[in-house]
Amino acid sequence: MLTAKSSEYDIVNGLDCGADDYITKPFGNRILIARIKAQLRKANSGKLIVYKELVINTLTHTAKLNNKILELTYSEFEILSSLAGYPERVYTRSELISMLRGDDGYDITERAIDVQIVNLRRKLGDFGAEYIKTVRGIGYKLGGAE
Repeated sequence: MLTAKSSEYDIVNGLDCGADDYITKPFGNRILIARIKAQLRKANSGKLIVYKELVINTLTHTAKLNNKILELTYSEFEILSSLAGYPERVYTRSELISMLRGDDGYDITERAIDVQIVNLRRKLGDFGAEYIKTVRGIGYKLGGAE
């Protein structure tokens, strides 16, 4: 927000209403430009998904478990980031197939999804066995053991 209102109430109200920053008049041009650049850096930093000891960076396409980089295929990464992005949400195999296939339209079977999940569980070790859950007859979710 860029405004002439500078009372503590106005600043708190503006930030509470969703403003990322609050600049009051008068202001220097260099300060304004620096704050705009800071907001742009934040917006371009990628999305970090954190679930327990798992950290996924969608910008750098990396996943770490206990600060160790996981060597994941494209499909494994996409499945894991989807599951971690919405813990406890059940993804059907069809949803996962559609997500992986994208606009290319190449065939992916439900069995291929099952194989990707098996590989993910193996690569994640105890974490995968504990948190990647099969929802019988539906699909998969990340969650469980609390």
